[in-house]
Amino acid sequence: MDGLQITDLRVGYKRNQVVHGIELHVGSGERVALLGANGAGKSTVLKTISGLLTPSTGSVRFDGEDLAGKTPASIVDRGVVQVPEGRRVFPGLDVEENLRAANYGRGASSLGEGLEAVYSAFPILKERRRQPAGLLSGGQQQMLSLGRAIVARPKLLLIDEMSLGLAPVLVKEFYETLDSLFSKDVTLLLVEQNASLALAYCERFYVIRNGEIALEGPSEQYRDDQTALQAAYLGV
Repeated sequence: MDGLQITDLRVGYKRNQVVHGIELHVGSGERVALLGANGAGKSTVLKTISGLLTPSTGSVRFDGEDLAGKTPASIVDRGVVQVPEGRRVFPGLDVEENLRAANYGRGASSLGEGLEAVYSAFPILKERRRQPAGLLSGGQQQMLSLGRAIVARPKLLLIDEMSLGLAPVLVKEFYETLDSLFSKDVTLLLVEQNASLALAYCERFYVIRNGEIALEGPSEQYRDDQTALQAAYLGV
């Protein structure tokens, strides 16, 4: 199956296993949310897809290729790009240097197109392109984090807790602009605690609880009644 396919994934930190044999898939061009409480294992799944963690068992395949054993850099080269939790910009580099870093290994024309797209979407970043990224507000750093993903031209986009620490009006604005920021054929796995936002944007969802998939289904069935979601979150 094209897109992302995770099978029997088990992964942890040293002797502490966090993810216990989960299975999920995101079809090519599909938008899927991975929901769950803090500590449920959501970010661990994304780190494993990105090559930052090595699974003890199971497989992670994207467009038919096994990503296991690949370095994070080679996984990015295959079009897998993550917007990390907490933005994590390079604070000592200016805005444009952060964006240029996302174009590493690509040509000047690709960078020019990427910068044009970012500055069109977020004019404030163009105004502050020579300002150190560490001096930007939280919302502006999130714009920059999304901007780096735009420059990197993802095939598979992983977004980790985009709403964390941001004002609700700004989060709503980010979600409303995602479709215009990235091509329609980009495959998206979105990690989010705010279930209402995620269900409004994504076609399907998974709820992970204590490292296991507790519930999955089409978003439209749960947007108006989230009782089952709450039960899956809490295990009741």
